[in-house]
Amino acid sequence: MITRSLVLLATGATAFDYLGSLTVKDTAIKASPTKDAASYLESMAAAAPAATKPAVAAPAATTPVSDRAASATVLIPNTDPIRDPTAAQRQEASSTWDAARRKAQGTPRDYAARAEEWVRNDGFHAPAKTELMSDEFVWFGPLVGPLNKQDFLGTVSMFKISEGFPDLKMHLSAFTRDPVEENRYWSILRLEGTHTEPLESGTGAPPYKPTGNKLDVGPQAVSVTFDADGKVSRYTGGYIVDINEGSTGMNGGFFAIMKTVGGFTPGRRVAKLLNAVGALLKNFPKNRSRREDLPLKWQSLGRGFGKRSAESWD
Repeated sequence: MITRSLVLLATGATAFDYLGSLTVKDTAIKASPTKDAASYLESMAAAAPAATKPAVAAPAATTPVSDRAASATVLIPNTDPIRDPTAAQRQEASSTWDAARRKAQGTPRDYAARAEEWVRNDGFHAPAKTELMSDEFVWFGPLVGPLNKQDFLGTVSMFKISEGFPDLKMHLSAFTRDPVEENRYWSILRLEGTHTEPLESGTGAPPYKPTGNKLDVGPQAVSVTFDADGKVSRYTGGYIVDINEGSTGMNGGFFAIMKTVGGFTPGRRVAKLLNAVGALLKNFPKNRSRREDLPLKWQSLGRGFGKRSAESWD
């Protein structure tokens, strides 16, 4: 008992001595002289502004354009986007390779003005300028196509839209080059007019009598593609890009005309049946051309029955 008491006393004394030493040191620190707040702030050196990184990294160095032209090699970025796949590097590499590809291919001729000339004189909105058409011409619409040159001209000549709507107005946005297909040009087309003259139905039935109805077709996407000789090789249209605009809803092309004059606008199933019948008739609008009469690229999309182009029109 006596031994345990001595140990506890010794331990307690040691602890109190340690705590006492801490208290003395703490007191000493608190007792050290201090400056008033104003003097202390004045004595502080002005902090240097922290260095910041630019929000956008500077583009990586690349092989000079002159070197590319001399060696006829593709420009390769010095920074490898695979090893350092940051967004900036991916964009830099994409732009570099695209620029090199364009330079190697040469700058294609600008056909924007010719694209507009064709759309305004395509045979549907006005008599066709056939001298602008390639022998490999094809037409595509939402429900019609591919039509070759002969079937397209024969079909659009049946309707005579400009005769039924003498005040037909075409509003075309500036044509812009496709970002991938460099010989393809796009525009947005809006149509306005008034049905003041008889309009051919295209089926041999009597013309639609003038109704005075206003034609207001919503924005349609149209594209014109040119071949190496600058001729129109592909034409697409009738694709409504905003069904809330205009008065014809999702109907574009000739279906918008029929809706305006009160004509019959069949659904897809009925249209498919009528198109099958039309493929067997002469001097009747065609929905698709025979496979054998289409350019090789589009033959898989043609029909395998009905009249050939040569026997379809007078």
